[in-house]
Amino acid sequence: MTTPLPTLIRTRREAIIERFVGELRRRSAAVRDMPKPLIINSLPSFLDEVAAGLENGAATRGDEAAREHGEVRWEEGFDLDVMVREYGVLRRSILREIQDAGVTPTLGDLEALSERLDAGIARAVTEHTRLQLAALEAERKRVELERGRSGSLLAQAPAPICLLKGADLVFELANPLFCQMVGRDDLLGRPLVEAVPELRGQVLHAQLAAVMTTGNPSVANEIPVRIAHWTGELVERLYNVLCKPVRDVSGALEGVMVTAFEVTEQIGARRKAERLALELQQSVAQRLRAEQALRVNEERFRKALRGSPVMVFNQDRELRYTWMHNSFGKSEREVLGKTDAEVLEDPEAARSLDRVKREVLTSGVGQRREIALHVGGRTQHLDISIEPLSDDAGEIVGITCTATDITERKSIEQALRASEARFRTVQEASPDGFMILRSVRDGSGAISDFEWVYVNPATGPIVGGRGKDLEGKRLSVEMPGSALASAFGTYARVVETGEAARVELFCAHEGAPQTFRAIAVALGDGVGISFHDITEQKRTEAERAQLLEQEQRARQHAEQLNRLKDEFLATVSHELRTPLQSILGWARILRTGEVDAESLERGLATIERNAKSQSQLIEDILDASTIIAGKLQLRTDPVDVRQVLATALDLVRPTALAKGVTVNAWVVDDVGIFLGDADRLQQIVWNLLTNAVKFTPSGGQVRVGARRVDAMLEVEVEDNGEGIPKSFLPFLFERFRQADGGMTRAHGGLGLGLAIVRHLAEAQGGTVHAESDGEGKGARFRIRLPIRAESHQALPSPQRRGSESPGGSARRLLEGIRVLVVDDETDARELLGIIFVRAGATVREAASAGSALEALREGEFDVLVSDIGMPGEDGYAMMRRLRALGTEVPASGIPALALTAYTRVEDRRQAIAAGFQMHLAKPIEPNSLVTAVAHLVGRAGNRGSWP
Repeated sequence: MTTPLPTLIRTRREAIIERFVGELRRRSAAVRDMPKPLIINSLPSFLDEVAAGLENGAATRGDEAAREHGEVRWEEGFDLDVMVREYGVLRRSILREIQDAGVTPTLGDLEALSERLDAGIARAVTEHTRLQLAALEAERKRVELERGRSGSLLAQAPAPICLLKGADLVFELANPLFCQMVGRDDLLGRPLVEAVPELRGQVLHAQLAAVMTTGNPSVANEIPVRIAHWTGELVERLYNVLCKPVRDVSGALEGVMVTAFEVTEQIGARRKAERLALELQQSVAQRLRAEQALRVNEERFRKALRGSPVMVFNQDRELRYTWMHNSFGKSEREVLGKTDAEVLEDPEAARSLDRVKREVLTSGVGQRREIALHVGGRTQHLDISIEPLSDDAGEIVGITCTATDITERKSIEQALRASEARFRTVQEASPDGFMILRSVRDGSGAISDFEWVYVNPATGPIVGGRGKDLEGKRLSVEMPGSALASAFGTYARVVETGEAARVELFCAHEGAPQTFRAIAVALGDGVGISFHDITEQKRTEAERAQLLEQEQRARQHAEQLNRLKDEFLATVSHELRTPLQSILGWARILRTGEVDAESLERGLATIERNAKSQSQLIEDILDASTIIAGKLQLRTDPVDVRQVLATALDLVRPTALAKGVTVNAWVVDDVGIFLGDADRLQQIVWNLLTNAVKFTPSGGQVRVGARRVDAMLEVEVEDNGEGIPKSFLPFLFERFRQADGGMTRAHGGLGLGLAIVRHLAEAQGGTVHAESDGEGKGARFRIRLPIRAESHQALPSPQRRGSESPGGSARRLLEGIRVLVVDDETDARELLGIIFVRAGATVREAASAGSALEALREGEFDVLVSDIGMPGEDGYAMMRRLRALGTEVPASGIPALALTAYTRVEDRRQAIAAGFQMHLAKPIEPNSLVTAVAHLVGRAGNRGSWP
């Protein structure tokens, strides 16, 4: 890494910001249309703080920009998920910018960067959360203040008032007069029958229960209420009680507001007046007092209702208003004595109310209706309860009504319906499946089944191609045993706990297996389930896992090949250096001249043997390279199998005799003529024999034979040597593999011989097979090749590897031949000169292409022997220049032989194309070289000439 990470962040800050803005707009709908400055916010300062933090480490806190970011995002109304997602996008933008810059940060830099970003996220989230909590605390204080104000107003009310919540009638509010009424002040938070147990079974308790059951307001007059005195005595008082149902914003009944007016004294006065009237002793004064008391109570009632939003009014039989409270937002002067047609500005609503009220006057049965008043361009919805009003004689003298403004509730209901319509529109067009299931419970309240409420069209594959016809039907009845029904327990748990759950479902629709990810969320006493098709995702994950496994296997194979390569290079070094040691050692000893004849002969034999060993190693490497490159070329000629086996046996017999191993050969008479490459067949047999002799101890035996099996030639090489471990047999024919490949191995070699055998056999349409009963029990190799020919004509035996005896010398085949030797290496040039002189030739040497061309112009030669790789001008260029001279220079047509270490097939082709008649590979046996030159000049047959 050449650029420090802090410097990179500062220099590429604008690029990071641009990448961040683009990526965030693609990923987040919340900021897609937001102006760029609002998206960036304090990001430049934050990046500077991150860079400073990376430079200074823990010494720099640098979280002011993150705090400011959290504050701004709170002010803009962002939730935490969006803000955290922003930091994820920023992290990816920084890493991608680092990657584009060609910088490879250290693990420590990445950890420090991640730590700074995480600290920024934490600081921003902390500030956002702090502001949110502060807002919640302010709201809580506001609510407490409002509640305190309400409690203060309630405390000042002139009548006992309380608010009871829930089916158990738990005290939510109770003013001091109510606490005084029941003789207790520890009411709040306790159920009615627990706080005031003596009320159980009384008229008041039954009245409250009726309101909670029906949801209708109730007015009870002169009901007795018996309360336990501190002495334990039950004291009965009479009250007029108004019970008004209390509903939440959704219209659901949640409690009852109780207002009580004690009328014990009034009732007592009335009863006394009745007695006086009966006794004709009722006085006007007492009646006035009673009326006054009634007016006082009425005023108290009015005051109690003054803070209530409920409209209460009475009308006579002509439906004229006789008493009112909070009636349609109008004053008493505007309402009393008038009919609905005169009070209401909506004639249609007035006629509708008039009709219903007259029905109540006629039938004596109360009714409840919802009406809509259209006033001044707005609509007010009212929930009106109408009850008949009777006199003491039971005659209906009018009606009493209570009306509640439900406009807000209607608006909420309308919004909910619109939201539901939008939801249905979206879900009907959604590519993802969605359904709503309602819980079906048994007698104990446990969920026993689910019933479809809604199913969108995309749910078809999950429900077997069905759709809307499922709505209203049971899951266990319509789809028992299905993948959908298998997750019943999950759905029930979501409903009971309210916690969302994810589950994968496997379905088969129209014969095609599909996988869906289902997300279940609680919806009231039911569950909403969305289904997303992840079939392709699962298939991709499986393919990715398979590719990863293949890659891991390939990597293991590559690592194994790499180890084998390293072992092979070490083996090559060892196998090449070992004979070099003997060659160099004996060469230095012989140069001293202080050796006797026997040591001289032994030294020369050692040098020759180790040089041949090196030559064979190089030849095996080149063969393996040719096979790997796919450039192996085979001839197809009739081959005498007997002669090939005899030649291979002659080549290996000296080594076997030196080791004390007996080698025998056998050939079945009807083996026939093999149609193939004689050199490669000889190489196969020679490699197997050499391998058998190597692993057979002194005194052991090696047998080689050939026979015909149907239309196949079968060559078998068997020994009673060391054998092959069972565990190594599967790897026997692999390149560079050796059973004993360590530094302590007992046998040399590169591990290429048997691999070459396998490739040569397969290249000729054959097979090779090895058998062994285990270590110390010998081995058997079988080669099977197609014969393809039946001719028994005797053929000359090819000899791929020379078999000259160490002491052999070339015949004087070149007597009188003039040879020009061209080679830039002095040692090689001198050696060739000695070989040709011993064969009777006259030799002239040239160290470069230029010197050779000059010599050819000046003198006469019968043959040219030249190296290819030379400095300045190589052998190819020299030969092309020579041939281009034409008939003006007699030497331009001289026979030429290329003697080079470049031995590939393409090297031979290039040499022939340049003008050489023959191409031989170094090193070469002297006799073979002399024979080749003799053939070239016509000493071994017709004299050759350059065409």
